[in-house]
Amino acid sequence: MASRYQVVCAVVDRGSLKAAADELGYTQSAVSQAVKALERELGTTILERGKQGVSLTRDGEQYLPYLRQIVTAEAELEGKRQELLGLSSTDIRIATFTNVSRTVLPRVIRGFSALHPGVHFTLKQGDYTRNAQWVHDGVVDFCFTARGFTAGLDMHMVYHDEMVALVSSEHPLAAKEQVTLEDLAAEPFLLLDEGEQSLVLDAFAAHGLQPLVTGEVTDDYTIMAMVEEGLGVSMLYRRTVEGVRADIKVLPIAAAPSRDVVAAWRSWETMPIATRKFIDYMTAYGLMDLGFTRGSSIA
Repeated sequence: MASRYQVVCAVVDRGSLKAAADELGYTQSAVSQAVKALERELGTTILERGKQGVSLTRDGEQYLPYLRQIVTAEAELEGKRQELLGLSSTDIRIATFTNVSRTVLPRVIRGFSALHPGVHFTLKQGDYTRNAQWVHDGVVDFCFTARGFTAGLDMHMVYHDEMVALVSSEHPLAAKEQVTLEDLAAEPFLLLDEGEQSLVLDAFAAHGLQPLVTGEVTDDYTIMAMVEEGLGVSMLYRRTVEGVRADIKVLPIAAAPSRDVVAAWRSWETMPIATRKFIDYMTAYGLMDLGFTRGSSIA
């Protein structure tokens, strides 16, 4: 539907109400009403009708350049709207961490990109706290983090994951069917760096234990390699180690630490269209449930 500004410019360009109506697909009465509505808005007459057709008044001549600017801006706005709805030349910004980056995002990005090849992805690698802060600061559209780090955000469950123990195949603990936190605390321990708050250290502390940390490592696969070389024992999340070929023994842990991985954002309504469509795609893929939950502070 054409705006009043577009209608008036069409009348000026065609020189008559009828010609403008024919071009726009409106009745002549509808065009006349649009002109009168704009004149009421501006508080002056901008078009005068004569035997030779329609011409601009002196006020109309002064308003016309501004009316044309508005029409141009409307066209540009509609073009951008169509571009975004078509997911062309748009950027989806996500804060993530290693486990999600390697086990979740590649396949869904591949599938979404096949449907919408004009979309670009920007992935920022962080930790639970930093990822949530990037959402608050507007650096990313949404983030993956752990439940408990989403204060002030809407959070949506992605998956639950528990930790397992990693020991070298020649380590004495490798003979056990299950290990305890006490077993692991007594060995040189390679700690996964999870950011400002460590769920691993929290689990040890809850049992009154202080592990013998000999190294703190950000990358899961580096930890696996170090365990394989007999440099210590460790704990990683089950989803990370599934399917990995390494000369290590993966053991369940009694009272294993676990986490709920969630997606979190500030407002669904103000999120970019492309990002909402991507999250809808993840939901259809079975990766998350869009039952909105308000994030809570760290317990």
